[in-house]
Amino acid sequence: MEEQAKALFKSWFIDFEPFKGGKFVDSELGKIPEGWEVVTIGDVTENIKDKVGDRDNIKVLSPITSGQLVLSEDYFSKQVFSNSIAKYIVVKHKDFAYNPARINIGSIGMNEFDFDGCVSPVYVVFRCQKGYEYFFDLYRRTTFFAEEVKKRAIGGVRQTLSYKDLSLIQLVYPPKKVVENFNSIFISLLHTIHSNNVSNKKLEAIRDTLLPRLMSGEIEV
Repeated sequence: MEEQAKALFKSWFIDFEPFKGGKFVDSELGKIPEGWEVVTIGDVTENIKDKVGDRDNIKVLSPITSGQLVLSEDYFSKQVFSNSIAKYIVVKHKDFAYNPARINIGSIGMNEFDFDGCVSPVYVVFRCQKGYEYFFDLYRRTTFFAEEVKKRAIGGVRQTLSYKDLSLIQLVYPPKKVVENFNSIFISLLHTIHSNNVSNKKLEAIRDTLLPRLMSGEIEV
């Protein structure tokens, strides 16, 4: 299902398959459908720097190389964040956060939880224009984005990418109506993926309960 989602994005926003019958115009990134734009990431995102401060209902998130934001307390076997998170940056639902020293290997993700999280103050947090969150979540998984990140990352062994440098990356930006139509299809795929994940977890729980009893002979097949 996840591969289908990536293929759907490529069809719409890279190959422009649903729009081939319309007019195309020249741009810095080649031929694009009329009414679309070439913009920079900085044109359509906002760098977020809000601090946790004295809020006590914020959980710490971590971007990992699989391209997700995960709960640090669940993912790591020991605490990897400071005892005081007052200076950590708030990551609201559907905001993005990345590790500047590890984005080139995929440490960037969107907050898919239904609550606010936060990340270390050395990380970068940014927000897309409303309605474009899923578009950007799939765009940043493309080969083009990965190549642009590697090209702009600076430094030695641990290359870093600031928001300032990230904001210079160009992309083909569709009109809002096109994105809304895409979202209606994509969200149905997300619901199926979520349903499959829930079913998998239930099956795993049943397996973990039954397997030891089968191996001990407590239950016979």
